[in-house]
Amino acid sequence: MVRPLAVTLCLGAMVMSSASCTPDGAVIPTPATSVPTSATSPARRPIADRPPYLCYFIPQAAVPDLTGYTGAYKAGSDKRDPEGYNCGISNEEQSIVLTSYDVSARRELIDNFMRRGAKEGRVKIPRELGVGEMSDYEIRLHPYRTVGAWFRCGNKNSLITIYVRKNPARDQDHDLVQLMEIAQRRFAEMFSCKPGGPPPVEKSR
Repeated sequence: MVRPLAVTLCLGAMVMSSASCTPDGAVIPTPATSVPTSATSPARRPIADRPPYLCYFIPQAAVPDLTGYTGAYKAGSDKRDPEGYNCGISNEEQSIVLTSYDVSARRELIDNFMRRGAKEGRVKIPRELGVGEMSDYEIRLHPYRTVGAWFRCGNKNSLITIYVRKNPARDQDHDLVQLMEIAQRRFAEMFSCKPGGPPPVEKSR
């Protein structure tokens, strides 16, 4: 079990060895073909949002398009934890998708998440998804595009983060907004709460 405050510390290790942070899951073979490339604008297409879902929030059917990777991979356990957990979808070289959630999170966690992203290319998420942003992030020399959202669900302030390996053939900000919408819907189903956008502003004492 990985507790909420340890989630971000665990992500770096997951890139090199996902088993250190997530139990072994099923190996999912797909035809090993070359990574798609695009000489034109990155693709902006709807994500195939249908079950089964890997690592809580990621539609299995969308993994090749999201990551540009079409080989075999292993999905970590998405066992539900009442406080928080993380999960990785990995090949032999790196984690190609990482997810994490905290059921109850302080504002400082999303602030720390946003500070860790690269200074260039930061984009705020839509307000209806909460407080957060998308940015570039590097773990052990592997580049990712990532999104984090601190949002209200029921009577708690919750946090979801998603890291997807960089894929120049896709408009990844468009993808990540869709993924966060899917993630919050799935989170609400997991914990029987209703997403409500940004948490209320704390009153000064």
